[in-house]
Amino acid sequence: MRARLALGGLLMLSAGLHLWLIDHWQPAAAAASVSAALPAPARPVELVPSPAPQVSAASTAPVQAAAPAAQAPAPTPAPRPPAAPARSSPPTEAPPQTAAARAETPPAELLTVATRPLLSPPATGPVVPPSVRLDYRMSRGALVGRGQIDWDNDGQRYRMRLEARVPVIGLILAQTSSGQIDAQGVAPERHTEQRLRRSERAVSFVRDGASPHVSFSSREGQAPLEAGMQDRLSWIAQLTARLDAPGLSPGGRIVMPVASTGGEVQHWVFTLIERDEAGRWHLRREPDGPFDTRAEVWTLPQVPHWPQRLRLSEADGDALELLLLAS
Repeated sequence: MRARLALGGLLMLSAGLHLWLIDHWQPAAAAASVSAALPAPARPVELVPSPAPQVSAASTAPVQAAAPAAQAPAPTPAPRPPAAPARSSPPTEAPPQTAAARAETPPAELLTVATRPLLSPPATGPVVPPSVRLDYRMSRGALVGRGQIDWDNDGQRYRMRLEARVPVIGLILAQTSSGQIDAQGVAPERHTEQRLRRSERAVSFVRDGASPHVSFSSREGQAPLEAGMQDRLSWIAQLTARLDAPGLSPGGRIVMPVASTGGEVQHWVFTLIERDEAGRWHLRREPDGPFDTRAEVWTLPQVPHWPQRLRLSEADGDALELLLLAS
């Protein structure tokens, strides 16, 4: 009986103790449950870093995969990004190149100017004058009329004609000359002359072949073709060209071989008599013999120095004089 009472008392005590513990340890159980709950999220938080490296690894993996993909289509996408900076950088370097190009432009322009077709040989050669027509008052003794010089020069070839006419009678003198422009200036190939009541006579200058020579319609035989040789008309244009050379002064001389339709070759020596303040030259060629031609020239003051006055005289005839008319 006592044993039963003791057991019952123990049970009652145990039940009371449990009830008391339940009443007093409820918050602790909640804390325990919270603490138990915290580790649960703490594990996912710890698991998050572990996926994080997986994510970074996964992210690096696509990047590495994208890199070869970018290298694979390198011809299209890869050059375009560098192309933009490459184009942007040259513009910064382009101005110096452009400036250099501009600095070189004047010589180019100077070379484009030096290489244009010249009217005469360059530098050392005479400056052959451009095309022109000159009208003169012509007189020969009692005859008075008009004279005209036509000079046509295209830079490689030339044609020249002199005519003297008087009223009633008409043409009393006609001379022509044609040929090339070379390093020495005027280079005639054919010269003709026709005087009043006389037949035409000609001179041919053969410049091709092994033996350049001069032939005449007035006689048989040939004469050697000398350097710078002129005819009895082209010497006027050649003299005009040579008067443009620097370093000329009174007392100097200009020498040129001249072939005539009569079959003669002479060396005409022009002496520079004087040059006035306006720039007009006065030149004279003395005859080699009693029946030779004496030539006297007064030039225009400006370049080219075409004859403003020309006088040709011979011992057995009246002088032919041309005086330039005002234009």
